Amino acid sequence: MKIGAVVLLLFAATPFRADLHAQNVPSWALSEAESPEGHLKRIERQTKNGNKKAAYELGQMCAFGFPFPVKPDDMYRPLDLEQALHWFEIGAQTSYEKSQVAYMYAYGKPFPKNPEAAEHWFRSTGEPLYVFEAGEAYKAAAESDRSQAARYYPKATAIFLELQQKTGDPNRRRAQMELGNFVIDGIYSAGNDAAGRTQNLMLARMIAQELLGQKLYQMAVEYDIGEEDLPRDTSMWLRYVKRAAAYNIDLAQHFYVEAMGNNTAPDLSGYDYVAWTRIENDSNGRNKRLLSAVTNRMSQQQLQAADAVYRGLQQRREKFGAFYTADDSLLDPAPKALDAMDQDDPDVQLRRAFFLESVAAKDTEAYERAISLYRIVRDHRDTDARFVLGRYALTGANGVPKDRGVALYWLHEAARSGSRPAKTLLNSIKR
Repeated sequence: MKIGAVVLLLFAATPFRADLHAQNVPSWALSEAESPEGHLKRIERQTKNGNKKAAYELGQMCAFGFPFPVKPDDMYRPLDLEQALHWFEIGAQTSYEKSQVAYMYAYGKPFPKNPEAAEHWFRSTGEPLYVFEAGEAYKAAAESDRSQAARYYPKATAIFLELQQKTGDPNRRRAQMELGNFVIDGIYSAGNDAAGRTQNLMLARMIAQELLGQKLYQMAVEYDIGEEDLPRDTSMWLRYVKRAAAYNIDLAQHFYVEAMGNNTAPDLSGYDYVAWTRIENDSNGRNKRLLSAVTNRMSQQQLQAADAVYRGLQQRREKFGAFYTADDSLLDPAPKALDAMDQDDPDVQLRRAFFLESVAAKDTEAYERAISLYRIVRDHRDTDARFVLGRYALTGANGVPKDRGVALYWLHEAARSGSRPAKTLLNSIKR
């Protein structure tokens, strides 16, 4: 299997980014093809002739200084932010150029930090991606200056709610993740009635599953690559890929589909390969060709059977909280069986929280407990997922092969991530 470097989804956990320009390094400053004086004169001449690209570049020069980096003895054009804005308003034509001006305001370099101005420029791009970045700018401003939280969190929330209405847009999912963070942190609530609580729990579950799923996928990659103290293990790779796929992690779904396609993972129903290909395509829209190639060879009866499996997966997620595979122990455990599972395991915590959702809409105690569990998973998934895996490997529990070396690997990883229980267990093993 070809996994390569670990590439994780960003959604709510990923901070918004500025590129070269927003990091104070204009692209034109990297070229030495002509003298600074000649370059400046050429740009000014082109600007006077109505050249928009030249106007944008002149805005960069006014914003960052010229030549770059600025030195007292070779500053041909001093920093002039008023002129920079003037030329940006004339020259910024593409969505990319407009977004770069927005990042300058969002990061406070070189313009003073101004999330409202950043939103204006982000929205001027006309692209939902940059509308999402406007929400991230407000969120970052609230987090960096708590005195402004009451001002900026509502603005971020309004943008994320706006994007939640854009069905089919990938930024809708990212906005939902951020709203889930806000629900868990008490920044946003859809309401305290049954409908509001149901919405809150769905959003909190989405972000908790997303972040835990990313961690599980990363652990699967470690099993696939193998480390000095962690031998490659295809069965453990598949175990964590399937669980991450259940939590709607695109890459995990992709490699689970690939594994079924090359017969390294069983097709449990005979139509899982087609159904999961559709599931992955629902997430990112990148599987259209493969899906078409597969379904074009199928009879009408086969298409109907595959569609039934696909709809069953969708119903399974709605009923059980995730796209659990048919052989997953968390698919539909009895309450006593769920109680008997390791309560330190983030997967079990997610399952317990979803179990509480059935009554939480009308039961305040159950609602608060479910939100608390989603918060625990979100905040501790990194240390807890490694710790419980190390403990399972130490005793050969929960379907994990008993292997002291593997156990020590995961416990040390958990301890390095700050897990106190892992450190305690390691000390007891040493004794």
